[in-house]
Amino acid sequence: MSKNSAKEQILASALEAQRKNYDAVSRLTDSVVLTEYRKLTIEGIHGTIWTKALQTALDEHEIVIIPASQHIYWLDGTIIVPSNRRIEASGATIRLVPEFPYIMMCNKHIHDGTRAPIDTSDRDMNISIHGGNWEESCTVRGKRRLNAEHGKNFKGVQTCMLFNNLDHLTITDVTFAHATSFCVQIGDLTDGVFENFNFISCYADGLHVNGNCENLYVKNFRGHVGDDLVALNMYDWIGSSINYGPANNIYCENIISAPDSKAKMMRLQPGIFKFENGTLIDCSLTNVYVKHARGIFEYKLYFQSPRYRLGEKPEGEGAGSADNIFFEDIEIIAQRPWYPDESDEKRGHFGMFFSNSNVGYLSLKNIQYTTTPSISSKTHLIAIGPMSCHRDDKEVFDPYVSATLDILELEDIFVNGKRATEITDLIKIIEFDNVNEDGFSSGKGKVNHIILDGKTIL
Repeated sequence: MSKNSAKEQILASALEAQRKNYDAVSRLTDSVVLTEYRKLTIEGIHGTIWTKALQTALDEHEIVIIPASQHIYWLDGTIIVPSNRRIEASGATIRLVPEFPYIMMCNKHIHDGTRAPIDTSDRDMNISIHGGNWEESCTVRGKRRLNAEHGKNFKGVQTCMLFNNLDHLTITDVTFAHATSFCVQIGDLTDGVFENFNFISCYADGLHVNGNCENLYVKNFRGHVGDDLVALNMYDWIGSSINYGPANNIYCENIISAPDSKAKMMRLQPGIFKFENGTLIDCSLTNVYVKHARGIFEYKLYFQSPRYRLGEKPEGEGAGSADNIFFEDIEIIAQRPWYPDESDEKRGHFGMFFSNSNVGYLSLKNIQYTTTPSISSKTHLIAIGPMSCHRDDKEVFDPYVSATLDILELEDIFVNGKRATEITDLIKIIEFDNVNEDGFSSGKGKVNHIILDGKTIL
């Protein structure tokens, strides 16, 4: 299969997921208006509490319509959504009471996949949310966990909404506001459609994707988040993952970060993970197509463990694999994050596209890169290799990791409006030689082949 065919197949798979999901949604007919359950509400210090009313309506009907209202629908508990349910909430604001520390919503049969692959025999299906402002009452980043009342105490859950062990999830035309952690966290999901998301003053990731996901259609994401607008974390830290494993066929289009977002990033993170029984799994990332993105200055395609002290074993088992990763129609204005320190001769290099995973094929097409003389000469459009940064006496990244990018294809690359005709000023290959002087920090990046506008450069 040609690389163009592979790109087209990614979009075709995502559109087929959209078609199947919308077809499943349309087959639901048994509907009720939430206000018919008003007798189950109670009055709280913030207003009317609708938790029991909404839960009962979802238990008894396929479609629950939350009417548009100037009043807030307050929730003081986690809503559990069964299979074959559709929530319609256009014009409604649903908000968690400030004192409730747990997640707002999840599907019925969630499972923790951090210790071993999950049992999917009770898999849920066909859940959708259309419209609505889904809000928390937070002003800083924190962690929303699962309530032990539901028999769950997963370490890796920190989100407003959680969905896993599920086929056919559809969320469209929604706004998330003041979410302290991830807005939506998913894992072990087949056929996911996420369209028209707006984020207002949210403090972590918008959509946080964990392992074992396939056929995702992500389109029209914009707004203010505190971390990645979209995070494709097949591998992730124990504290922020619920499923470990591969992902395949993910299409993302029109991803726009707000100018005042704290972090303007998109993470793509494969990696190697070890289950409790010692089994290693490559949490790989295959067939990803990101088209038309604005306001994001770093695309992170590297393994990263939690911070660790020198001499300690980092969490995770190192770089994972990726293949057929396409970026197209991307505008990037060069910026420097706090890492790594540009004055550090050994560690100071940084890339807008930063890869230190074992990647088969990576394509960058129609990239508009804007930089200025004030930007460090150690800032590059593309960096390949490990990173290192010390903070609070800990290593932030993983300078011991070596990885290879087999084929890097560049097409229509423009720097300050001028087409790039050579790669010298575009790409930095990073190599460390015991950079931390600990015998565990000699990672090296490598690229085997580079193609620029159809011509083989390397």
